[in-house]
Amino acid sequence: MNLNIKSKLNKLYKSSWFITLFATTLGVLLAFYLNNLSERAKIDSRKEISIKSINDELINNKSALLDSKDNDSLIEFLNTIKTIDSSIPNELTLSVNTMTELKNSYFNFIKIVDSTIIRDHLYKYNVSFKFELKLNDLRSIAWETSKISDVISELDYDCVQALVRIYSLQEIYSNEQQKILNHFVNADHKKLLSELLIIRQLKMQLLNSIIEGLEQIKSCK
Repeated sequence: MNLNIKSKLNKLYKSSWFITLFATTLGVLLAFYLNNLSERAKIDSRKEISIKSINDELINNKSALLDSKDNDSLIEFLNTIKTIDSSIPNELTLSVNTMTELKNSYFNFIKIVDSTIIRDHLYKYNVSFKFELKLNDLRSIAWETSKISDVISELDYDCVQALVRIYSLQEIYSNEQQKILNHFVNADHKKLLSELLIIRQLKMQLLNSIIEGLEQIKSCK
């Protein structure tokens, strides 16, 4: 019986259809394996390129924030005007001496258009403000591209969370900058001052977030 089974198996192994089936199956499995390797290599390559692009983008944004000058002088000027009149208007009632001191201290920010005497040494001044706003142009192209291409779904959770935190805060920062421009255009100096104070704090938060995120990116997988 054993000899009979062995004989049948030998005939089966030697038959052309079995060899063909075995070779075909092996070929299909090998093709799947190689295809998976190729896809994995493509994904890893996209991840590497995306991480590098985001890293470079954040480094540039950090440099832009560090190199830019804050609006500290403008904030100081607006705070000074606010102590004179809380609404920060374009009409100021001041003594001649006070206006002279104001002009000397902030000659870059204020210009007298005309004046009307109220009583001795006290005038109502119609003034114009000259503001030079310092804003930052922060980029998020690499981040948006990684989301569109769905590369971020391949990154580990901690890495994605760090990046989401950075770019969410960066978006808030950019939106606040737009508010500054709107208040400037509308000559709403009181709201302008409030936004300048807000954005100064946001800048420090964003810088710290980017610095921490750049460290986190080093371990992104």
